[in-house]
Amino acid sequence: MKMSPAAAAKKCLDQYFPDCEVAFLAGSSAREELTEHSDIDIVIIDNTQSSPFLQCLHCFDWDMELFVFNRTSLSFFFDICRTEGLPTIPHMCVEGTILKDDGSAVDIRNEANEYLEDGPVKMNMEKENYLRYTITDLLNDLDSSIRPEEKIFTAINLFELVSEYVLKINGHWLGHGKWMYRSLRKCDQTFSDQLLDVFHIFMKTGDSKPFSTLVDTVLEPQGGRLFGGYKEFL
Repeated sequence: MKMSPAAAAKKCLDQYFPDCEVAFLAGSSAREELTEHSDIDIVIIDNTQSSPFLQCLHCFDWDMELFVFNRTSLSFFFDICRTEGLPTIPHMCVEGTILKDDGSAVDIRNEANEYLEDGPVKMNMEKENYLRYTITDLLNDLDSSIRPEEKIFTAINLFELVSEYVLKINGHWLGHGKWMYRSLRKCDQTFSDQLLDVFHIFMKTGDSKPFSTLVDTVLEPQGGRLFGGYKEFL
């Protein structure tokens, strides 16, 4: 019988990182939301490691992703997370189950929680204009008479970019894949539902008008579509 995620994670630590100071079992294992394709995520603080790295293993009948840091590089990575707007590692430390603790796990969790509560670095005007300009370019393509196949790829790109824009303009954390949906729904459930509705309409019928109209309403408070006057240093 397949052993539990916690038991497998502890055996993995004993085999590969026996001298680590702190470890958190994170992801769907910690949230008890395992699916048939779930892997085991472990954040490991090991001060013998000079540089942070991700190591993927298959052991004890589980796929595992090991996010390895020393204490200094972990705090530095928290700063990177704030700059990029992606809270993956702090989130793992806050919600994860403590597997190993030299007495500093609670301090690490508190530090991670402070980063989450502070939120990502505020988007500056240069980045905002870049996103508006890029979204404008995609909207113009979506509204034009390009091939239907090309419109599909344009719409997919626009779907992701407008989601990022809404999250950033409202000072919310981003996410990848399913976490982008979760972040967007947490930020604005009404808009999230509307975005999914108009995207489904486009994919089912090819009618892009509801999609482009919704995106225009997102851009309108910040000045609408941006082309004339845009300048970017290459």
